Amino acid sequence: MAENDDPAEAATRLEAALERIAQNAHKSTPYVPQPESAVADTARITARLDALIAQLRAALGAATGP
Repeated sequence: MAENDDPAEAATRLEAALERIAQNAHKSTPYVPQPESAVADTARITARLDALIAQLRAALGAATGP
């Protein structure tokens, strides 16, 4: 999120992105065990999403005040 981003706009973009992820998850094939490299990729993606969500929460919290 850029310094000049409106928190409401950022939240809207995040919601749209998460909706696209959820829709694509439903399109994927049933779970099949993956090689270790795919598991590592999933862990990196999960960590990145967690970090982005934490940044958004912090920004929204700072925008609304205590």
